[in-house]
Amino acid sequence: MAVYDEAHQQSSPEDHIQTLAHANPPPAIPSQPDFGLDSLFGLLASFVAAPLYLYASLRGKFQVWDEILDGLPDSAFAGPALDVGCGRGMVLLKTAQRKKKLLASSEGEAGIAPAYGIDIFSTADQTGNSPLATYKNAAALSVVPHTVLHTASFTARLPFADAAFALVTSNLALHNAPREGRLAAVKEMARVCAPGGSIVIVDLYGYFKDHRATL
Repeated sequence: MAVYDEAHQQSSPEDHIQTLAHANPPPAIPSQPDFGLDSLFGLLASFVAAPLYLYASLRGKFQVWDEILDGLPDSAFAGPALDVGCGRGMVLLKTAQRKKKLLASSEGEAGIAPAYGIDIFSTADQTGNSPLATYKNAAALSVVPHTVLHTASFTARLPFADAAFALVTSNLALHNAPREGRLAAVKEMARVCAPGGSIVIVDLYGYFKDHRATL
């Protein structure tokens, strides 16, 4: 099944991962990934809750997503996956790691599709947010072959076909858009999610009534 919609089947959007992997000279690869803070503005705005914000940004969200992804069946990782507003790639690359592990346990079968990520790479939404930062994290985790990265806005129509993905995720991204954009994003996530697939949204508490109603 095609992942991209008809407008992009012949020429898919630039995959930043492959562009950077074949750069000359290649980017320096860190020994450990660096996912930064979710937002400096969020840290400053949290005032007395700043320690809690730091914990959630630097450790808590990693634990939450490990629990979420570990609770999904292998079939969620065999097919294509999409992370919406992926930033520096925390959820995107956790998904890619599970794909790599599933491929290693499938006796060499090549039927494990990659993890796709999209973002507009705004540093206001996440510190140091850029395709290069995401690529370096993918390389540090040795999941470059399992990762595809595009520049795209989730408030517009995504460049993907209907029902293309077995798993669609979004972590602390949708709230960065105005209400109309958030609802458009949730509708697009539903459009590209395959029947029987999973949509997982982690975001600020106040927005979930809208998310549920839209889904």
